[in-house]
Amino acid sequence: MIRLENLSKSFPDGDLFNNVNISIKRGMRIGLVGPNGSGKTTLLRIMLGKESPDSGNVQVDKSTTIGYLAQDIVAGTGRSILEEVLVAYPEVRELEGKILALSEAISKDHGNMNLVNELGDVQHRFEALGGWNLEDKAKKILSGLGFADEKFIEPMDVFSGGWRMRVALASILLQEPDILFLDEPTNHLDLEATIWLESFLSKWTGGMVMISHDRAFLDRSINNILEIDLKKITLFHGNYTKYTEEKSLRMEQHKNAYRNQQKQIKDTERFIERFRSKNTKATQVQSRVKMLDKLEKIEAPTEQNHAMNLRLPQPNRSPLNVASCRNVTKHYENIEVFNNMDMVVERGQKIGLVGHNGAGKSTLLKMLAGVEPVTSGAVRLGSSVDSAYYAQHQLEILNPNETVFESIQKVSQGWSENQMRTYLGSFMFSGDEIEKYVKVLSGGEKARVALARMLVEPSHILLLDEPTNHLDMVTRNVVERALIQFSGSIVCISHDRHFLNNVTNLTCEVGGGGIRLFEGNYEYYDWKKQEETKRNSKKSKVKIESKQKSDYKEQKKIRNRLAWIDKRFKTIENEIENERALTNNPDYNDKYEILECALNNMNTLEKEYLELMEEQERLLK
Repeated sequence: MIRLENLSKSFPDGDLFNNVNISIKRGMRIGLVGPNGSGKTTLLRIMLGKESPDSGNVQVDKSTTIGYLAQDIVAGTGRSILEEVLVAYPEVRELEGKILALSEAISKDHGNMNLVNELGDVQHRFEALGGWNLEDKAKKILSGLGFADEKFIEPMDVFSGGWRMRVALASILLQEPDILFLDEPTNHLDLEATIWLESFLSKWTGGMVMISHDRAFLDRSINNILEIDLKKITLFHGNYTKYTEEKSLRMEQHKNAYRNQQKQIKDTERFIERFRSKNTKATQVQSRVKMLDKLEKIEAPTEQNHAMNLRLPQPNRSPLNVASCRNVTKHYENIEVFNNMDMVVERGQKIGLVGHNGAGKSTLLKMLAGVEPVTSGAVRLGSSVDSAYYAQHQLEILNPNETVFESIQKVSQGWSENQMRTYLGSFMFSGDEIEKYVKVLSGGEKARVALARMLVEPSHILLLDEPTNHLDMVTRNVVERALIQFSGSIVCISHDRHFLNNVTNLTCEVGGGGIRLFEGNYEYYDWKKQEETKRNSKKSKVKIESKQKSDYKEQKKIRNRLAWIDKRFKTIENEIENERALTNNPDYNDKYEILECALNNMNTLEKEYLELMEEQERLLK
């Protein structure tokens, strides 16, 4: 479909890539990866014909249709979001109007065969374009991307930039072009919509080129990796995990080859130097000189040394209960988000908030940050507890006319210039880069400035809303490591499952007016939810007359055991909640024996719960 032939591109400060020859065929779903500034978006724009290469060309097969989602915020219009998605099919909308007009005309003139024949022709064309199913298809895509049914008729210009990006994505997916070009499609999606999109793309039969820094998303939605690194472009077959494994192996092989060649060069140079003046060795010396001249040198392996080395300021020891919500109710006019919700964040807990779009994750984070009032109840921080809040709109509130240095200087009172330069260096801003104005920074650079501003002062609890958006893979890794080593508490929202699995140790499911806590990271939460779904599904399908066990007494024994297990599940859940309430009770903060006993009881009950689940699965087979 698309061929890159001898493609080269350079900027005033150096080459981006040289002599690229790659073919993109139907069925290739390519993840375009590389460090920030390596030229990913530039290459994407060259493929789209929106930017010209210095040399070489891009060949696109005739009749190939292209869909492109850029990072730019989409402008609003007065049309409803459903109309905005369907506007990509103007002929279908026009035919729909003709069908209505002809049907009305025929109802007034039944015998007019010209009108009847014309209606038949119009309906045939309408059907050929998929007109009958087009609206339903558009609604399914919008639902998958997080829009509630009642939002379909609302005008697009009432939605935020992020939601308008979802409408633009829905319009592209509805058109089913031959090849998709997507630049960071998950940046404005929550976790639920991200999972839906990766499932949609994993079944995509056309071509695709996508820039994304979400590892789990790439692993599940692409089958090739195109890497831009060290001014070279390399195609790897497989998903992102396979690419990292293969790249690591190639890097090791390259290092070994380089070391071996360097040894060979040094040995040869020593031989030349030793026997240069001996006539008896002149032939051998000349031979080795020629060999060195002809030798194709292996480039020295270049490690990525311009990476963040982030060390977060560590807080002093906080009280056990860092933050709490007591009987919290939150309403937005007639919409109830929380109803008598209780929650405690303890010292050292790193909690990932999950739940469907609109469940209240951002609202809960804002209430903990004190930027959103509760309708009733109370949200409190522990005694002398300091908090820091990173919001999704953090990039928007940076002053575009300040330099990076000035932006940090405003929030780092009393720091010397050397301290600020060292601190900014840990966020990959060094030398003249600290004098850049915020308005010329990329999305990833702005995100780094916003994170740096927030983390200047040590905090006992970090409240993070999508902190890895706009960050490349390397930067995400460094932020993850820093947050893992952070000794305080964290409550965060992220659609990056790799981030959630590495950073969090508890998962809080938000929804239905309350919360539900799971004692593990996202991977554990996902497993637990799947097990619950299986258990509920199997319970509904249990048949009394089992083909494998026809003996009536055995059947009765199994039924009785299953009924007992169901009752025991409820008892265990209540007992766990009672023990957890005890550990969260401030009256017992200093009663270590009681707290230890409660934690041991919770572990025992959880173990029994899992054993009963396994027994129930065996009995239901």
